[in-house]
Amino acid sequence: MTPDRWCRLRRSTFVVCLLVLVPALSAFAQQQPLLNRPLPGARVPGQPEPQMPLRAPITLTPWIGVAEEYDDNVLMDNTRKTWDLVTVLTPGVTFTAERPTWRFNADYNFDARLYAREPRRNNGFNRQSFELDSFYRLDPQVTLSLDDSFRFNTGVNAFSTEGVVTGRDQSWSNTIRPGATWQIDRQTSARAFGAWTTQNYERGELRDSDTYRGDLGLEHAFTTRLRGNVGYQYAYFAIQDAPNVTTHAPRIGLAYDFTPTLTGSIAGGPTFEVPENGDSRVTPAIAASLVKRYAWGEAAARYNREVGTAGGLGGTADNQTAGLSVTIGTLLRGLTVDFAPQYRVSESDDNTIDVRTLTIPLRATYQITAYFAVQAGYAFLHQRSDSTLRSARTGELLARDVDQNRVYIGIVVGYPIRWD
Repeated sequence: MTPDRWCRLRRSTFVVCLLVLVPALSAFAQQQPLLNRPLPGARVPGQPEPQMPLRAPITLTPWIGVAEEYDDNVLMDNTRKTWDLVTVLTPGVTFTAERPTWRFNADYNFDARLYAREPRRNNGFNRQSFELDSFYRLDPQVTLSLDDSFRFNTGVNAFSTEGVVTGRDQSWSNTIRPGATWQIDRQTSARAFGAWTTQNYERGELRDSDTYRGDLGLEHAFTTRLRGNVGYQYAYFAIQDAPNVTTHAPRIGLAYDFTPTLTGSIAGGPTFEVPENGDSRVTPAIAASLVKRYAWGEAAARYNREVGTAGGLGGTADNQTAGLSVTIGTLLRGLTVDFAPQYRVSESDDNTIDVRTLTIPLRATYQITAYFAVQAGYAFLHQRSDSTLRSARTGELLARDVDQNRVYIGIVVGYPIRWD
């Protein structure tokens, strides 16, 4: 069979699956799902990964996802736009252990991607992901925590916190975040967190970076509805081939429960940015959210502005993110729908970085049995850049204009092994 004929066959099969498979499975919906894993590219920004209900103190769940994806801009570059059909295999394993005074949850998975039109792009480890979520309660008032998040991607992930698309480049990042919380009394709590984020890029023209953060805060409940908080945030940016930068950010904020199902919060203050050589500056920082719970699910609106990095472009930037998220869980038993559009702007003080990115992910998960789920979704990416940073080797702009549409459908199967 020729490659073109094979590609047409896969495309036809993909369309048939979209039109027939999901509706045909609706009669088999059962009760509480045990496994609800996201498929490749289906993660919703600003939302946690779907978690399995805890059926035993210790659970080990091997699982695998198989998806067929249509991508109309595989290279993430509008000047060389090409489409492909991609078969994605995602093996993974999830470990969950929990007691009243401690928790240890870990998940690892990777993507193996097979391309119909360009088999040379086939890769057994196109993406890797590791997540750790843990805490230990020393006593009823003091809790220690440790989180870790590792990402390896081929093509910078525009859905990440500081994602700027620069083409089909390999990169990896890791964030480790230790912390402590002290419940001083019923109304007052204190927190102390640290974080180290490292970002590394295979492409030599992109700049690696290490970011060290510290966060101290105090929260007090004035009434059953109104809470106030004050804090201080410190960050140190060590960016390759760029001056190191330090930021100091005092914060003050309020959170208010308008109703039992509607909560709003806002916090902000000035950020003092001090480069090693150069002029200091002051820029505002703000974080605001409005969350509403319904009988059918939840809706939220969020806005954040802070100083950070702009992927591998180098230097610090003012990053602004505005997003909505909607989760619907009552359309049909076993069916969950997630929708989370997000708009992001990254701008540097010297005007060398100016990137605007819109992402629109939509995902539906249908639990067929306790161990078997079907997922389908759509992801849209629109990025525009007026950045002036260019490759020293080719002279091309590093940040690209990108329009990308991805449609996928697949299954996830897993089986929990439990110990009491």
